[in-house]
Amino acid sequence: MRKSTRLPTRFPPGTKYVLESHGGTVRRYVELPDGRRISLPSRKALTCCAADATLVPALAQAEAAETGRRRAKVSATR
Repeated sequence: MRKSTRLPTRFPPGTKYVLESHGGTVRRYVELPDGRRISLPSRKALTCCAADATLVPALAQAEAAETGRRRAKVSATR
């Protein structure tokens, strides 16, 4: 991989910006259509806290409905 301090001002069509996660760091490089790579400085990976998010939409809807029912019961008893 070619190390460069300056990137070109224009890239050819088909150029890719690639991120590779390795543990706590993210390796970055630009891949040109002819296969050449331009390395970019690695960065520390950011952590994400998505405790309320889920990948299963039906489950998320069911949980939201249940939470709404619990809140309605609590409001009715006050």
